Amino acid sequence: MRWNRLTLAIPLVPTALALAVRLYGLSDKPLWLDEIITQRRANRPVSDLIANSLSNKHFPTYFLFVRAFDAPMIDEWMLRLPSAIFGSVSVLLVVLIATEVRSPRAGAVAGILMALSPLEVQFGQEARPYALVSCFVLLALWGLVRIAHQTSSDISSSNRPSGQIGSWLAFTIGTIGALNILLITASWLISSNLAAVAILRQSGPKRTEFVRKWALTQAIIGLTWIPGLAAIGLAVHEDPLRGLWWIPPTTLDHVWSVFSAVYLFRVSNVITFELMPISIPGFGVAVVILALLGAWRLKSSPTLLAIIGLAAIAMPIAILVVSIFHPILVPRYLILSTGPFFVLVGIGAAALPHRLFPLATAVIVVCGMANLAPYYRSETKPRWDLAAAYLAANVQHGDSVIANDHMARYVLAAYGDRYHLDRKMLSVAPHTSDTTMRYAQEGRIWLVWGRTGQGLIDTEETYLQRWLTLGPPVCKLRFGLHVVVLRFEPAAGGQPGQTRRVLSCNEQQ
Repeated sequence: MRWNRLTLAIPLVPTALALAVRLYGLSDKPLWLDEIITQRRANRPVSDLIANSLSNKHFPTYFLFVRAFDAPMIDEWMLRLPSAIFGSVSVLLVVLIATEVRSPRAGAVAGILMALSPLEVQFGQEARPYALVSCFVLLALWGLVRIAHQTSSDISSSNRPSGQIGSWLAFTIGTIGALNILLITASWLISSNLAAVAILRQSGPKRTEFVRKWALTQAIIGLTWIPGLAAIGLAVHEDPLRGLWWIPPTTLDHVWSVFSAVYLFRVSNVITFELMPISIPGFGVAVVILALLGAWRLKSSPTLLAIIGLAAIAMPIAILVVSIFHPILVPRYLILSTGPFFVLVGIGAAALPHRLFPLATAVIVVCGMANLAPYYRSETKPRWDLAAAYLAANVQHGDSVIANDHMARYVLAAYGDRYHLDRKMLSVAPHTSDTTMRYAQEGRIWLVWGRTGQGLIDTEETYLQRWLTLGPPVCKLRFGLHVVVLRFEPAAGGQPGQTRRVLSCNEQQ
């Protein structure tokens, strides 16, 4: 009985830890542009939701699912709850995979690291489909590992699990689910088929049966995926990479920033990809070393090494190769590789001497939590919520609120609904020519500059310089790192450049 309780605790403890760190502060950070898109899309009628998703190169699957958790008014906690749950289930699957491949000790370490990974926590607290798609890929990977155990001759027969139907179902359902959420999961389809070649080479007398079952599952997967691909193809009439203008060039600095966030336990800003200060700098390097040790330890089981190794490197390699021709390297596209990566880390940690393992596990927990802590206190998303609340409390009838671009107006309007900011007051203007006449009247102008998502925009200084013809602003307020609000009073005698009076920025209007 004691052994059974211990066996049950090994996957449940990391899973509970994962859920706790994802639920903690779940609504503290505001929604950014992509999450606002999720919230708005989920509130559309189903037919509009599907059409809008397809025209933006997205499968509608995630957005249809998240409708059950959403409301017309922004509720960060409920909107992000599915990601927190799926992120925690992903940790459970990583424990099961590492335990299946090597041992319960490997599963415990892999699960703890997955639970505390800043990248995993960040996307476990984001209303986007990345935690869900990672969960499906890991379900498929777990099924594929079990299939290899049941089929390959280079794996110990004493380690082979029962339930072949369950293994094939897990692989098929996981692959279908992942492919019908994000286009980037095609890399999993490729890596799993390459891994199938490795299984086939070691399948011995079961080769014919394996080929038959694999062909059947691939046919089912194709029949459930191709219609969605065709629908996106019909809805989109442009190069699929054309809409990725917002991704920075693939410089060495950017590559370092992305890989540090994904594999080295660094926290990064979701908008600028800037790395936040770190508590224990060498911890990420130690994790990578353990992953390399884990890969080395798997050399005695080439089939399992092929399955886990391909799952870990397929996405990074594909992204880097494509980025030679068109930049597509961002942390969230590498999330498919983190689960297999932590499986290798767990295997490497399990190779440590038995007497050192408890100490090593304790160090991993402490260092992992220390490097996760900056995530909660860092501003990783723009504070449009604070700007909208301030404007709603101070803007008067007849005033104009002018944003620097349409996306800024889009996000400001979404949060403005929460604080009852009249949308009719919101507009967009790149410079003063569109608003000179309005400025000459009695209403005040509230100028808003801010970043909503990724990509290059006019800097704060460049944008505000264009408005100096209105004279000096009465006040300038900054909300976090990426949002600025300025107020211009009506000109005396209707002449721009002359302010009627100067008020305190914090004065309630």
